[in-house]
Amino acid sequence: MARLPRYITRIEGKRGPTYEARINATLPGGKRLQNRKRFTTVDEAKDWHAATTAELAAGTFTAPSDITVREAVEQWLAAKSARVKPTTADAYTAALAPVVDRYGNAKAQAITKLDVETLITELRTGSTDRGAWKRTSINPMLARWRTVWADLHAQGILARNVVALVEPLRKPSGELDMKIDDSLSEAEVEQLVAAHAEGADEYARRRELFVHLALLGLRRAELAGMRWSAADLGAEVPTISVRATRVATAAGIVSQDDAKTISSRRTLPIPPHLIPILRRIRHEQVHAKVRLGKRWEGGDDWHIMCHDFGKALSPRTLNAWWNKGLSDAGLTHRRLHASRHTAASLLALRGCPVPMIAAWLGHADGGVLAMRVYVHTPGAVLTGPAALLSQGAAK
Repeated sequence: MARLPRYITRIEGKRGPTYEARINATLPGGKRLQNRKRFTTVDEAKDWHAATTAELAAGTFTAPSDITVREAVEQWLAAKSARVKPTTADAYTAALAPVVDRYGNAKAQAITKLDVETLITELRTGSTDRGAWKRTSINPMLARWRTVWADLHAQGILARNVVALVEPLRKPSGELDMKIDDSLSEAEVEQLVAAHAEGADEYARRRELFVHLALLGLRRAELAGMRWSAADLGAEVPTISVRATRVATAAGIVSQDDAKTISSRRTLPIPPHLIPILRRIRHEQVHAKVRLGKRWEGGDDWHIMCHDFGKALSPRTLNAWWNKGLSDAGLTHRRLHASRHTAASLLALRGCPVPMIAAWLGHADGGVLAMRVYVHTPGAVLTGPAALLSQGAAK
């Protein structure tokens, strides 16, 4: 029998001998590496030792790590939470939750491309407790997971980023950039507006401004976060700036003074039919503030959507207002988000170009170059959508 190299030891077992190869080295930074691995043949042990020695010499060796998927995700989220907005951090946590649920206790180094594909399949088919996920939810999960693994790779914990090998799910051909199939028709919009106009009961009238703003296509968080300082009613072309948001998260309601993305920050000319409604509500709230004095809870720059004492409404309350508004108008139920689809649909029906619709909605999906032009010239260009959205609403 040939003599074994000093770094290989023959070990007798019940199923025959195995060969243990050992690596003893000093890593950059002074950390000592002592690694050993068993093989069924001497040649396999020699090959592993030679490959590992070459990686050490080239500086490409990845030391074994016990860090789990859960630990890796939690460390990445902790680092991110100090750099991003609370709502963004909450979205990252939600996106990565299926990864932690499925592979949390597994070592990060043990995750394979197949593991990633398996989770995507489970989410698409709804075979997990989370039910079926859409492409628009799976792709953000994949993007965040890819970023976490890229960070581990940069730290030298992973030899390669296997998540990056998995392609995002593609949009099916024919799928619209903006979903509008649950939008209200023009007749239904008129019916909803009429149910909240003069002559309606007190509670419906309280929802009137909300209904009109929702039908402009504003997001729930934008509606909940909008203050009176955002409305310039005295300008030659009255405008309303969309910046602040209030978002319901697992940790509670989070208020932010700036929108999440560049495309969602926009200044919109106020449609003519909405100006007298805004002025009336402003007048009523100013009088309430004076009457209540110290009992007023809204401060000097209160939210447009507020309770009688000035306290901002919860974003979830707006869902309840929308549902009650549809019910009072005798309309079938739609999500509040359908109001955005309604605005997009009405603008499209009235001949508004898609990039301009995207700019009005603060949507990132409508021709990036064209949208940047429209977003940066709101006074000159977005008066078109404002006028189009006034058609029919002022009846």
